[in-house]
Amino acid sequence: MNQPSNENDIPLRGPAKEIGRVIKPWFSFAVVGLFVFACFYTLKLAKDLFLPIVLAGFLGFLLTPVTRGLKKIGLSAFWAPLVGTLGFLTILLCLFGALWFSLAQFQPDLPQYLDHIQERLAPIIDSVQKGSASMDRLSNWLNPGSGREISIRGPSIPEIALSNAPTFLALIIVVHVLAFFLLLYGARLLKKLVDMIPGVSEKQNVIEIAAEIEQTAARYFTSVTLINAALGASVWIAVGLLGLPHPILWGVAAFLLHYIPFIGATGGIIVMTLVSLIHFDSVWYAFLPPLAYLLCAAVEGNLATPLFLGRWLILNPIAIILSFLLWSYLWGIAGTLLAVPILATFKIFCDRIDPLKRLGSFLGHP
Repeated sequence: MNQPSNENDIPLRGPAKEIGRVIKPWFSFAVVGLFVFACFYTLKLAKDLFLPIVLAGFLGFLLTPVTRGLKKIGLSAFWAPLVGTLGFLTILLCLFGALWFSLAQFQPDLPQYLDHIQERLAPIIDSVQKGSASMDRLSNWLNPGSGREISIRGPSIPEIALSNAPTFLALIIVVHVLAFFLLLYGARLLKKLVDMIPGVSEKQNVIEIAAEIEQTAARYFTSVTLINAALGASVWIAVGLLGLPHPILWGVAAFLLHYIPFIGATGGIIVMTLVSLIHFDSVWYAFLPPLAYLLCAAVEGNLATPLFLGRWLILNPIAIILSFLLWSYLWGIAGTLLAVPILATFKIFCDRIDPLKRLGSFLGHP
């Protein structure tokens, strides 16, 4: 038999309901926040699992136009993605082979660079009063004959590259195999996913959203890669003509660094300025290579990127920096290079989903 309610509890029902209305949104927000935190923690913990999958997905977006073009010229549905992935793998291996060769040539020149640094810093240090212990230690470093000589030798750059080559090659092969199967069976997987969704209108919406995301992402990654490749080739030619050693190394560095807008270009120009000041005796001539790099970066940022991508897919600088910090923390160097592609893909997804359009607008150009 039910007990009659206490009269003293009746006035508490109104405030209790009001408190429930206030707490419920915050509780939902906390649950979503914990879920997002758990997802990021999983991505960091299972980096070796998720990184090849993400790289394969981006490679699939990049090779989608190539695969369609190969199908138009007569290749079958099997040979088109196979030729595309093998061709990209060949180009990538040639690129890293040239980079390794350039690093191997740079290794013998490293002592000369250090001697040149000592020569450039010696007049500055001599003009400063020498009295502290730190200045004495720096003087001993600049004049190694006056103190004990300590030699520390670690593995050379080619040795480091060869020791990491098996892991790198295994990752590259796994990524290309996954990308091949995504290109080969991507349409079938999407069809099976659509069949699992109830309702005709819902199926149609999923098909349209998937097609738009695939088309836009393919356009973005293809355009950015071609623009960065043209920029890297321009930097390679410019610094080579100006006499800066190892120009291919600077070209590959510019190609990779410009996947990180603002930060990558700034870091590349600063490093090139320092190396140029060390290498060239004339200070005025030493500024020509970084100025050439700056000119190429300015053409890329103010002409090529807006022309090929349009302002609708230019990302918010604040969002870029936050994405850079997040993914570099989660996945290290690989996350640094993938931060902007991941952000661009997420923006494309947000632009096609009604509840997330405000977030997509925030991630876009301010």
